[in-house]
Amino acid sequence: MVDGRTAEEWNMRGIELTRQGKYEKALDAYDKAIEADPQFDGAWYNKGVALSRLGKYEEALDAFIRATGINPQDASAWCSKGDVLKQLGKYEEALDIYDTAITVSPHHFAAWYNKGTVLKELERYEEALDAFDKAVEIKPQDAAASFNRGSALAVLKRYEEALDAFNKAIKLNPIDADAWYNKGVVLEQLGQPDEAKEAYAQAVKLDPQYGELQK
Repeated sequence: MVDGRTAEEWNMRGIELTRQGKYEKALDAYDKAIEADPQFDGAWYNKGVALSRLGKYEEALDAFIRATGINPQDASAWCSKGDVLKQLGKYEEALDIYDTAITVSPHHFAAWYNKGTVLKELERYEEALDAFDKAVEIKPQDAAASFNRGSALAVLKRYEEALDAFNKAIKLNPIDADAWYNKGVVLEQLGQPDEAKEAYAQAVKLDPQYGELQK
C-alpha cells in the first residue's frame, strides 16, 4: 500500500489519467504503483507508454527495459521498446527487438507492421514487403498495412500487385489521399493515364496539397 492504495489501484488510476491525456499525473500514479510493488511489470509498461506520449523516449526505453526484464513473455512491451528505439533512430536495434516480440508472439500485428516500417525506412524493401505481407495476413482490415504493402511493391516495380494493394487500402479507408495519389502513380507506370488522372483528382479533392505535386 502507498498513500492508502494498492499497486493495482494506483496502476488503474494511471491508466485512467493516461486515457484523459494527463500524462504527468499518470506518471505519478505509476510511480506509486511501482513503489508499492517494484516487480509490477504492467506499471512499468504503462509508465513507458505515458513517457512515450510525452516524447521522453530515453526514459520510456528504461521503463520498457524494466517491464521486459520482469516479464519477458510480454510481446507488447517488447514491441513498445522497439517503437521507442525507432523514435530514437536506432533502427537496427529496433529490428532486433521487433523480432523478439515476434518470437514471443508470432501473430503480433504491431510488431510485424512496425518492423516493416523500419525496413522501409532502411530501404530494405523486399524484407519490408515480407513484414507487411504478414501484417496484412494477421489483420486484413487494416488500411495502413495494405497501403504500406503497396508502397513496397511499387518501389520494387511490381505495379499490378501494388495497384491491388492500394485499391484494398482505399476500400478500407476511402478518404486516404495518400492511397489515391499512389494509386495514380502506379496507374501511370502501367500506362493508364486516364485512370491515373481520376485517382490524382480524388487525392487532390481529399487533400489540396496534392494539387501542388501535379503542377
